[in-house]
Amino acid sequence: MQVQNNKLKLDSRIAIEDLILIKHLQNSEFLPEIKAVYNKVCNLLDDRIPTIFDNYTLHNTQHSFRIMEYMAKLIHDISLLDELEIVLLVYSALLHDVGMAVSQEDIDLIKSDQLVFSDIKYSSMKKVMGNDEEAALKEYVRKFHSSLSAKFIHEVLKDHFRIPDLSSQNFVGELASICESHTQNFDWLKSSLTQREIKGRYHFNSQYIACILRLADILDIDSSRTPYTLFKSINPVGQSESEWKQHFIISNTEKIEFDKVTNQKKIVFHGTSENANIHRKILSYIDWVKDELTHSMDLVNKMSSQYNLLYNPSPEINIKPNGFSFSDYKMTLDYKAISNLLMGEKIYGNKNLGLRELIQNSFDSCKVRQEIEEESYEFGNERFYPKIKIILDPIKDMVIIKDNGMGMSMEIIKDHFLNIGVSYYNSWDFKLRNFKYNPIGNYGIGFLSCFMLSDNVKVITRKFKSRHKITIELEKNNEYTSLTQIDDFNFDGTEVILNYNAFIKVFSNKFDNVHDFMKRYFLTDGVSIELINKQTQVATEIINSIRTPFSSDFVEINLSNYLKNIEGQIIIKEKKNYALKIDDLDFEGELYCYNDDDGLQKVDENTVLEMDDFIIDNNIKYMSIPLVDAEMEERFLNGIKFTDSDVNDVIEKLDRELRWIAVIVHKDFQYKIYSCIMDDDTSCLFDKLTLSDLVELGHTENCSTSIFEKEINIFEGRKNELYLPFEKGETYMYRYKDKKRKELFVRNVLIQDFLFNFPYSASIFEIESIVVNINSRNIVPNITRNDFDYVMKNELNYIIGKALHKGALDMLNLDKDQKTTLKNFIDAFYESKTDYDLD
Repeated sequence: MQVQNNKLKLDSRIAIEDLILIKHLQNSEFLPEIKAVYNKVCNLLDDRIPTIFDNYTLHNTQHSFRIMEYMAKLIHDISLLDELEIVLLVYSALLHDVGMAVSQEDIDLIKSDQLVFSDIKYSSMKKVMGNDEEAALKEYVRKFHSSLSAKFIHEVLKDHFRIPDLSSQNFVGELASICESHTQNFDWLKSSLTQREIKGRYHFNSQYIACILRLADILDIDSSRTPYTLFKSINPVGQSESEWKQHFIISNTEKIEFDKVTNQKKIVFHGTSENANIHRKILSYIDWVKDELTHSMDLVNKMSSQYNLLYNPSPEINIKPNGFSFSDYKMTLDYKAISNLLMGEKIYGNKNLGLRELIQNSFDSCKVRQEIEEESYEFGNERFYPKIKIILDPIKDMVIIKDNGMGMSMEIIKDHFLNIGVSYYNSWDFKLRNFKYNPIGNYGIGFLSCFMLSDNVKVITRKFKSRHKITIELEKNNEYTSLTQIDDFNFDGTEVILNYNAFIKVFSNKFDNVHDFMKRYFLTDGVSIELINKQTQVATEIINSIRTPFSSDFVEINLSNYLKNIEGQIIIKEKKNYALKIDDLDFEGELYCYNDDDGLQKVDENTVLEMDDFIIDNNIKYMSIPLVDAEMEERFLNGIKFTDSDVNDVIEKLDRELRWIAVIVHKDFQYKIYSCIMDDDTSCLFDKLTLSDLVELGHTENCSTSIFEKEINIFEGRKNELYLPFEKGETYMYRYKDKKRKELFVRNVLIQDFLFNFPYSASIFEIESIVVNINSRNIVPNITRNDFDYVMKNELNYIIGKALHKGALDMLNLDKDQKTTLKNFIDAFYESKTDYDLD
């Protein structure tokens, strides 16, 4: 809902002339311009922001004024600051949120992706926000409002920030950067702002001013920022409501007190909470205050004494719960226990899979950079090509995994790399960049697996287009790391350095095992992978293509012709023709037909049977019976003695040496069939199918046997004329050694335990090899990356099985009726449309 202007003036207690910082500038030559700027932006802050962000907490002039008052109380001694420093404090408090009063012109530019910040487009934000244009615009402006503030200062207000008596000198850029810094991290602040700038007779410390702005901004949390009448008028819901309500908890407007015991200032919060959920939020907010205060003190207390912040770093919390109990206890994680759990064989199954995780990280990094490079590629320039090297150097006791990918910034290292379980590829920042490539990394734990390969690890990295090379040194079972940052434009990508002796021991001290591992676990299409042995000075290129060579006897199915975000090759061979009569089917054993009138009758080419008489719901149920002849009698009886009369166990052991018969019965009597043991003539399923009847077929009268219930699945093409046999849940095993490839990869990385197990498989072809590579981010392996959960496995087998049969329909040499039958089979058993179907 729209908020009326008069309601926004409920909080108009502070006048600009009454502000402490303004009083210190009473005789300043800067003061007229300050008032001019205030008059220019006050309506924007008071009217424009709530028009666009009607559910947001107040970012009006009163918010700016309270920030100025907090600034004055945070500062050790205002009189020690330079006049221009006070001016910059005032301007930064007034203008840091002015970007939220975004103009209609800028809104139009944002929505058309012509105004872009941090390489993140509005269209990407809209996609992440479920195509909700209003929500996407609000979130985009909120996320980048400090950059919009800097833009406004540069474009609209630049003429107000000149140095008196030096019209050629101004502080536009410095003020814009200070305002922009309030939403950036401290690494940005330290690299983008300075500790001493001189403008004419004035000097200022931008880093200090930025720290004071950040602290004052987050201390403005109490009911004065959220007047109750205004809250009821706006009536926010959901996340907005909880944000507004947490302000009501804090009752004190004076949050900075002097502690006479410690002779330090301290930040204090008083209040009463009646909602446990909001209570938790306010405690998290106070944790943020503590972090900001700690970082600010670490920075400014190394500066000259006039900039010191002498505070107790832990805020005092005097918030009483009303109607519920609340403790100061938090859930915590033991680093050693968690890291040992996540880096061990309990998850991955084998230590050598630590190398898989490292190479996978390199794949992701290289592919992301390749996409960026391709966007700026111009004809005639050299194209970027992903490269990964595994360098084994036993002389220096080092293994180096090196790539030319994106590298990491200090921000990514601190927020994600060193934060266990927080994957950068799942972050808001990465998703907003809307890359087409979907990295496999999802859990933020993969790098820990490198400690299965080496107790000590060094990582050297430089983010693409950054000037900073960062070195990280890590040790197993030790949560402390060292970070070193230097300027180095020559270093490219990332290097991970391991201990050679520990690494090679995982691969049974054999270089060839490393080579075989690399060739098995990674598809190398579109990326160069080189294995280098420094000792022998041999470099070997790893080649493992998704495509398998095949002879003219086979047929190739290209999955890209049928699926989106899933590529691959399936090689099939026509196995047999459709069934035209019942003895064309693959029964287990010699085929007999039973009826109560004639008993057992052998089926041969002259037997006339109607197929439909034996089919119920695409299924023929029959009996498979082993016969023990005279030659096998002694061995069979000895087996019975040895197994304590376990007939089925003996049959299983002698399976291939026994003679088997298959017995079919009319569909009206198939309900009588079940597996059982035949000890004598009384233990029979049908009157004329007794042990004596089997003796007439060559079975010895001294041995028992069993009836095994079996079935054949069969799909009708034309009744009694054309049928398509098929299997349910046929499994295709991975066989690396015999080169029968049955492999599934996710973003070029093998999922080693996955089995192809299609729900329905037509029996007219056999699979020679199948290699699938999944590029969709929606298909995610489990935490081990060795397999998928049950639901995902079934979905994948359905998706690929459907594509396989559509490919067979197109590629096999079938006549019109056969094609129609196979198409109907696909429509019957693969009828559901998936998100990956091309049509």
